[in-house]
Amino acid sequence: MDIRRLEAFRKVYELGSFSKAGQDLFLSQPTISAHVLSLEQELGTQLFDRLGRTILPTQAGDILYKHALQAFAALESATAEIGLLQQRVAGEILIGGSTIPATYLLPQRLAEFKKLYPDVRVRLTVGDSQDIITAIQSGSLALGVVGAMLPDPDLVFTHLQDDDLIIACSRTLPEYQAFVKSGADQLPADLLHQWPWVLREQGSGTRRALELALSSIGLDLRTFSPAIEARSHEAVVQCALHGLGLCVTSRIAAAPCLAKGDLIPIEIPGLQMQRSFQIVRHAKRHLFPAMRYFIDFLNSSKG
Repeated sequence: MDIRRLEAFRKVYELGSFSKAGQDLFLSQPTISAHVLSLEQELGTQLFDRLGRTILPTQAGDILYKHALQAFAALESATAEIGLLQQRVAGEILIGGSTIPATYLLPQRLAEFKKLYPDVRVRLTVGDSQDIITAIQSGSLALGVVGAMLPDPDLVFTHLQDDDLIIACSRTLPEYQAFVKSGADQLPADLLHQWPWVLREQGSGTRRALELALSSIGLDLRTFSPAIEARSHEAVVQCALHGLGLCVTSRIAAAPCLAKGDLIPIEIPGLQMQRSFQIVRHAKRHLFPAMRYFIDFLNSSKG
């Protein structure tokens, strides 16, 4: 089975598109289609159902993809181990990060790691915690750094760093201006549902931390009034900066805005929010040498 055809099939499977697979592999769409067609002819079965512009894998496609991942993993492992014989750490590592780790924690660590091991190639995928964990479970990512944990016996979570979460808003928010005029220095928790909110989406580690913190003091986030729901931390902060509502943000990520006074932290009696960032990997997946070195590097730089 031609490895180039198998690579084309894998990309179509992962991206759900012949054209996107071609862009990723720097090949034309007709070439990708020809590779997949050749595989289908070789195997005597259809690998994808083509429903207009929608591409869905058949049962045969699912089976081939699972084994293709194992084949590529074995080749990558061989390349990495041969590199180690030459005292050279090399290979590609596929890393996922939820929004805060991918934006504020991983870049510096990746830069330091690349200085030590310049022959290692890194692909960084950004999503919410649920997205990254799901990708680890499916095998499309080898490692993730996330702000939430899920019960799964096949997943290994290792603590990396703690982070305080704060509630903050812009001084231009009308509710905040009324709050200041009242002379209060803390906002009673039972008034939180009266303020507009800018929230992360379901599946976000930040949102989950808020839900748990509110539940611990007898409040339910579902009774709150979200003005905006956004899929990125930056979007949430920008909306809050423009006076759209209260937001929950990482103290690490919000440090510049807090220092300049663009965001004002709001003290809530009894509400404590701290979450930890976790390294997550699949317990049953083989760790290539480059990935083992990176995990060791992360563990040595814990905050």
